[in-house]
Amino acid sequence: MDRRIKIGTLAALGAAGGYGIYKLVKQAIWLHDYCKLVDYPVTSIKGTDLEDKGLKLIAHRGFRAVAPENTLPAYVKAGEAGFWGAECDVYRTKDGVWVLHHDPVTYRMTGKLKNPEKCTYDELMKMTYKTGHNIADYPDLKFARLDEFFSICKKYGMKAIIEIKYDRSAAYMKELVDMAEEFGVETTYIAFEFVNLVELRKYTDAPIFYLVYDIKDRDIKKAKELENCGISFDGNDKRNLENNCEMVRKCREAGLDTATWAVDDLDIIRKIADTGTIYITTNGVTY
Repeated sequence: MDRRIKIGTLAALGAAGGYGIYKLVKQAIWLHDYCKLVDYPVTSIKGTDLEDKGLKLIAHRGFRAVAPENTLPAYVKAGEAGFWGAECDVYRTKDGVWVLHHDPVTYRMTGKLKNPEKCTYDELMKMTYKTGHNIADYPDLKFARLDEFFSICKKYGMKAIIEIKYDRSAAYMKELVDMAEEFGVETTYIAFEFVNLVELRKYTDAPIFYLVYDIKDRDIKKAKELENCGISFDGNDKRNLENNCEMVRKCREAGLDTATWAVDDLDIIRKIADTGTIYITTNGVTY
């Protein structure tokens, strides 16, 4: 749908007093746009000045440029490509199984509108992935479990980076730590909800990162409240790149480690790397 048509339609609905309909249509348009498959270029830092920067490349939701995100094939591809680490998003099903999935509902990946936290594991396994890069190569693709993710990380020597979604899992952080220790996989935990990081710190001294979109002074102050807590920021948000990455440099001057997500542009990576940031989460940049 042309953007001008979208805006005109929304404006007409709003003017007609149908605010409820307006909101519904707006959400539907957002969902339609969000569900579009984005083509991520696969590029390499080999032969560039970035090759000697000591970057630790992290596969965002697995190597999602070549396989559907947060699935076992995406992590196998990441391992084969030699990524330093692999990032995943986790939810806990209502019967206590940790599964990999990004969105709060399953619609974008499966076409079914379910909340993974309100489903049993068996209910989730009745769904099949319908989208993702090279989906045709992976028929009958199902949700991955966290233990399966750990197994792949261990096989390929990748570090595990686990994003905990929302704050509803805060009471179960010990389960995550115990599983990581059971598999013997070096793990970093990341979250937008600070309460998850506070809970994690009760059970592990592993690295943790506070996720933010654009870095603010209050974020720096908050991260410093916890031991071994860094800040992971959106590398595509221009506010983080302003004034020669001023806020990123401010984090580092405060003694905080920094990481960025999910950057596929080598010029942006170069600018961020110049701050001393070496943890680069990416959809398609390889060694």
